[in-house]
Amino acid sequence: SPTLSEVTAVSTPTSDTTPNYTFSSTESGTITYGGSCSSSTSSASSGSNEITLSSLSVGSYSDCTISVSDSSSNASNTLSVSSFTIETTAPTVSSTSPTDNQSSVAVGDNISVIFSESMDNTSVTANTSNTNCFGTLQLSSDDFSSCVKMSSSYPESTDNITFTMDPSLTLLYSTTYKIRITTSVSDIAGNTMASQYSQTYGFTTTTTTPITSGYAHSSFMLD
Repeated sequence: SPTLSEVTAVSTPTSDTTPNYTFSSTESGTITYGGSCSSSTSSASSGSNEITLSSLSVGSYSDCTISVSDSSSNASNTLSVSSFTIETTAPTVSSTSPTDNQSSVAVGDNISVIFSESMDNTSVTANTSNTNCFGTLQLSSDDFSSCVKMSSSYPESTDNITFTMDPSLTLLYSTTYKIRITTSVSDIAGNTMASQYSQTYGFTTTTTTPITSGYAHSSFMLD
């Protein structure tokens, strides 16, 4: 009987509703599918076999199986396909810090964005080279004609949901800035944002602390 083994599992989570899967067989033969999965590929060759699963709905799959019968009708072991999840929900921006329309923001504050779900952290980027508006997370004081240079190309995150970055220089006093996130950011399943996010009003930094002058009064006596 043929012996089957998994070569490449379906990546999980994935936004692909017709994902690829690769298994190996020690003999050629006819493929039989079980559980929730099927494919138009009905024959296997000796060695590695990549198949494309038929369209699946959003959800988790843990019952898919594959077996191969050779030309003598000897059935292989039943190969259990590793569990995987299909998720097609586009991520959104839940909140920002500073918030939209916030005032009196300290010029030394950092910038944070909270997404609706876990993100691919390599897709959240910032410009550290110049003041051009590129990268997926941007900060601007002139409606994105130019952008603030950031101190790190990849904003910090411990949970892949909240991302924090620091401008390379202290922000200007009494200035309104806007945060923008482009549709190139994606979640861990590969779903990109459906539309670009940009603060409507932006946030305004605090005014410059006034420098006050004074005088010291001293008294003395003359004989």
